[in-house]
Amino acid sequence: MARGQQSKENITKAILQIFSGSFVDADGKTIRIPTKCEGETIEIKVALTAAKDIIGGTPDVPEVTMTPQNTELTKEEIDEVRELLASLNL
Repeated sequence: MARGQQSKENITKAILQIFSGSFVDADGKTIRIPTKCEGETIEIKVALTAAKDIIGGTPDVPEVTMTPQNTELTKEEIDEVRELLASLNL
């Protein structure tokens, strides 16, 4: 398995849960997130790649897992992300 592949899969699942209408592109490599901008529908295209080097230091970061006990984000987690997106006008 490629470096970071499981993490990318887990993060992709989380993104798809958070953004209503989002989907994996036919290429299987990118996520498309539909949104509106000045009344026009657009899609934000997101590609996940594991970095070869770590430049953000080594802060305490959680491991993103999607186990049977954690297959979906909680309502609170989704609400927090939506609030963040709203504050960024996204």
